Amino acid sequence: MPTVIHPTAIIDSQAQIHPTVHAGPYAVIEGPVKIGAHCHLHAHAKVTGPTTLGNGNTIHSFAVIGDAPQDLKFKDQTSELVIGDNNIFREHVTVHRGTNGITRIGSNCFLMVGSHVGHNAVVHDFVTLVNGARLGGHSEVYQRAIVGAGCAIHQNARVGRLAMVTNNCAQLGDIPPYCISTHTAVVTQINHVGLRRSGMSKPAIDAVRQMFKLLMRDLAGVPLPKAIGQLPPELLAHPEVREFVEFVKTTKRGVAKFQPWSQTTKEKGGGDAVDANNDDDGQNQ
Repeated sequence: MPTVIHPTAIIDSQAQIHPTVHAGPYAVIEGPVKIGAHCHLHAHAKVTGPTTLGNGNTIHSFAVIGDAPQDLKFKDQTSELVIGDNNIFREHVTVHRGTNGITRIGSNCFLMVGSHVGHNAVVHDFVTLVNGARLGGHSEVYQRAIVGAGCAIHQNARVGRLAMVTNNCAQLGDIPPYCISTHTAVVTQINHVGLRRSGMSKPAIDAVRQMFKLLMRDLAGVPLPKAIGQLPPELLAHPEVREFVEFVKTTKRGVAKFQPWSQTTKEKGGGDAVDANNDDDGQNQ
């Protein structure tokens, strides 16, 4: 399919556009931008650079992709945004370039209305940012994680693979893989539905559940790094368990603590970002 550029679209002479790109009315492609095959910019969408988009990306009206970082330290240093394939950026999404570095978005992500990705953030494949979700600078969201509507991830904080953050909360520290967080700095249970939908095997899911029960209930009161040292070899034989362990070991901002779902429904707030000391396994959620 040939390039379809509306007469009112504004295309910078520096831009490199694949012949199959579609740019709607008043779309703007500004600066050193590279756009791959079959990308579609809706009316009034804007891409500025240095930015590289892979193939099959869709950018809806009034989204701004690749603008300068919101960082007072930024003084026109190296700054770039790199985006993979088949992502959807809905209306009013903003994604900023890095400060003296790169902001990265993988492939097959869904960024819903009004969500934001800050400078130097890393968003892995198949991530969903729901309406109004916000990622601070240098944050990282791993594969198939979901950041719910109105939720905020603090700068340098991480959300692990297949984790879910919801209930309009903010996260100052790390949310480990496979966990659900509904309050600030708290995890309440395993994301059972997400694990099943991801295609994870039943033995792997069972191992994750056993690990969660052991760390969050049986070893309650033991600091999480020490509790991890007591995981039996049969659980550590599962790559999914080792992924959780490695995530916790590499935290810089601390890991959210565990709080049973029954307690979070009675309390409006969460706790501080500390190692998990727990008294429930969340198995009846």
